[in-house]
Amino acid sequence: MYPEPIERLIQLFSKLPGVGPRQATRMAFYVLSESNGYAASISRSIDEVRKNISFCDQCFRSVQKSAGKNVCAICQDPKRDQRIICVVEKEIDIANIEKTAAYHGTYHVLGGTISLLDKESPERLRLKDLYQRIETAANSGNALEMIIAMSPTSEGDSTALYLKRTLEPLIQKFPALKLTMLGRGLSLGAEVEYADQVTLESALKYRTPAG
Repeated sequence: MYPEPIERLIQLFSKLPGVGPRQATRMAFYVLSESNGYAASISRSIDEVRKNISFCDQCFRSVQKSAGKNVCAICQDPKRDQRIICVVEKEIDIANIEKTAAYHGTYHVLGGTISLLDKESPERLRLKDLYQRIETAANSGNALEMIIAMSPTSEGDSTALYLKRTLEPLIQKFPALKLTMLGRGLSLGAEVEYADQVTLESALKYRTPAG
């Protein structure tokens, strides 16, 4: 329907989360209508992100690449309670939780959820890193809490259940390890990314035992 370069651009935009074919088409023609400098700026910014952004060695938030260890500001903050780990699906969820000012622990970004229709989805998540991190922290002898902060959707529930089963050996081994989930406030089908601050604050405050 459109020239091949435009069709390719539409296909690329369509792969972005939440972008449908119609939106992707509008985006492609917007880029086309702007000056050459705009398209060059987008290309340059994408290239800079790929070259200069890495992930925190501990929680997997995005960070500026460094010569040494890559550790984000939250993980380095001495005021943060390292004994509490909030497990989220994606980094955007962290920004929303931080806005509540009701949470003062650390995070772990799984990098997605488990889909019942995709048997390989668990392998793409940072589950091994989480297991090792919790085991190391629990070995210190301090009480440790892991908050499962998945959205109350079918995939979020599947992920929460998988997490509980995966971490069961650690729970048996370390009695001081406590698993909790976001409590009341989040309605069925809601997503952490889009929840308002009052709702999230309530869900954090009234979190419940996982299981």
